[in-house]
Amino acid sequence: MKVHNLMEDIVIKTVNELFENKSRVKSEIADCLQCKMDVVCYVLNRIKPEYIISGRGLIHFEEDYHKKIQLEADIISIASEGIKKITEIQRPYYKITKEDILKDAPFFFNFPAILGQILNGKSFEPLDNVLVSLFMGSEPVRMIDNTWENPYLVVKSTRGNFSFMPRPVPAEEENEQRLFSMELRVKKEGFEELNHFFDLTLKSEKDIKTSYNIKLTYKTEPLYLFPEGDEESV
Repeated sequence: MKVHNLMEDIVIKTVNELFENKSRVKSEIADCLQCKMDVVCYVLNRIKPEYIISGRGLIHFEEDYHKKIQLEADIISIASEGIKKITEIQRPYYKITKEDILKDAPFFFNFPAILGQILNGKSFEPLDNVLVSLFMGSEPVRMIDNTWENPYLVVKSTRGNFSFMPRPVPAEEENEQRLFSMELRVKKEGFEELNHFFDLTLKSEKDIKTSYNIKLTYKTEPLYLFPEGDEESV
């Protein structure tokens, strides 16, 4: 039995319609896939989710006509607000397409999202203002697109957490297995630098994965930084 947030479907549908019929929005629209996804996230973070686990739940929702009409009006209002804010921001990666993501390769090694947390080795508290870089050999790993950063700056609001989404690597055949040796280089002023090594064994696939999937993640063990000169760091 799968739990599904019905609002995701409704919001995506409404946002797509707004982008297709720009006359319904008073502000200018920066028309790109990333803009749409930012607007979708903007709306979903501001409305109450509607979870269903069966067709019966969907029928109940459809039967509540007045609730549905009001909800669609609210979504349009919030989406219009989001479009205005996001268009004003005009982030650099809005102008970047995904045409260069190895679309001509026959098969791909799809990497999981790589997650981890940096902690103070003395207090076990999350650290901030930490620079985390992901390497493969002597080269920094290229990310799936410009919305993912490498190196990644850990800030206070993320409570020591960092994330990477490596770009897929082309393969010559399906189900080819390959070992990828990765390295995390962690730096913070006043602390000993840390190098953490780990391996990912991946199997090549026909389809390329270009977005985050919670089921496809690799979480490192907690990484501890110690103040410079601290005996426990040796």
